[in-house]
Amino acid sequence: MAKVDSIMTQNPVFISQHANVHRARMLMAEKKIRHIPVKAAENGKLIGMLSQKSVLGNAIKIINQSGLDKLEHVEKSMAVESLMDTQPLVFDVNAAIIDVAKSLLENRSGCVAITESDKLVGVVTSNDFVKLAVAELA
Repeated sequence: MAKVDSIMTQNPVFISQHANVHRARMLMAEKKIRHIPVKAAENGKLIGMLSQKSVLGNAIKIINQSGLDKLEHVEKSMAVESLMDTQPLVFDVNAAIIDVAKSLLENRSGCVAITESDKLVGVVTSNDFVKLAVAELA
């Protein structure tokens, strides 16, 4: 049984729930990622997941309501916690790859957080499964 640690991205980029949404959007663009785990500023525990989908949906809403010229200002006044998923999918580092894959499909999610002793150690995205499929098919 293959474990999820064999395909996860280790030491993922993360952000605090108090960081502003503009910072999160810029971090996603800079690192070319679609999901950012959110850790509590107080204790470093995983408390959520921020998706590019929610950030971009929020940006479109702001632009429609206030105009493009107000986007950065409004995003800077919004905390990440206002957009994050507060119930992210989380698996232990020893979980079976098949269980993680089934969960992604069942929950129509693009990312799961991987923990070890309640500490964030990685993420697995749908893209990791595409890479795995390519490797297996090659």
